[in-house]
Amino acid sequence: MGRIKGIVIDKDGTLFNYAEIWGPIVSKSISNGLKGLALPEKKIEKVTLKFEMIFGVDRYKRNHRHGILFRNDLMFWNILKLIFISITNGLNPIKVEKAIMECIRHISDNIEEDIKDQQFPGISELFDRLRKEGLKIGIVTSDHLDSTRTFLSRMGIEDKIDFLCTGDSGLRKKPKPDAMLSFMRQFGLKNDEVAMVGDSKIDMDFAKNAKVGYTIAVLTGSGDERLLKRRADKVYPTILDINSDPLIFEENT
Repeated sequence: MGRIKGIVIDKDGTLFNYAEIWGPIVSKSISNGLKGLALPEKKIEKVTLKFEMIFGVDRYKRNHRHGILFRNDLMFWNILKLIFISITNGLNPIKVEKAIMECIRHISDNIEEDIKDQQFPGISELFDRLRKEGLKIGIVTSDHLDSTRTFLSRMGIEDKIDFLCTGDSGLRKKPKPDAMLSFMRQFGLKNDEVAMVGDSKIDMDFAKNAKVGYTIAVLTGSGDERLLKRRADKVYPTILDINSDPLIFEENT
């Protein structure tokens, strides 16, 4: 492996704990969707929590590793769960899916207000150090551009990245390798000169499909340590732990 010259980082679940930020927001969106389906008030909370688990985060700021957000390969089974829960609660599953997805599509509409009090300690300093090391930094996320910029601004790193690819960029989404290949082409990097940092199987498959040289997983997203250890070269509790990684920061060797 050559010296690492570029690093691509996922956003949600990697730069911060997925459920701590998105759990309450997803819960509110699902609840709002169900309220429009004439579901009895006493059932809304119970059904909402079940749907939160299917998506992968809940109102209690917990991550559920087999949720839709983290396991694209389990989408079929998660949809079956959604259908089963809908039917057993007297709901039309098609209307449920449409109502919830409509709310999820607008989940970022108030993101600036939702995260105005959030703190992201150590992230800006980490990016300063990556830049000082001479690495090209990319962010690849499925979130929309406006929402992503809000997050990056709040973290103080909007002007510290060299490449940004969001879900509405026009490129195929992860785990398709398009964004990673675009990153490498833009900066003339070889596969073994690039590292990927992510939190889920989707991120690890993304790195594998692009044949990058070094993959790092963090446990602040899916939290599926057993699965991630099989797919990543290194697994750390949080992204801040890469401060001690000897391949990213050569002075640690």
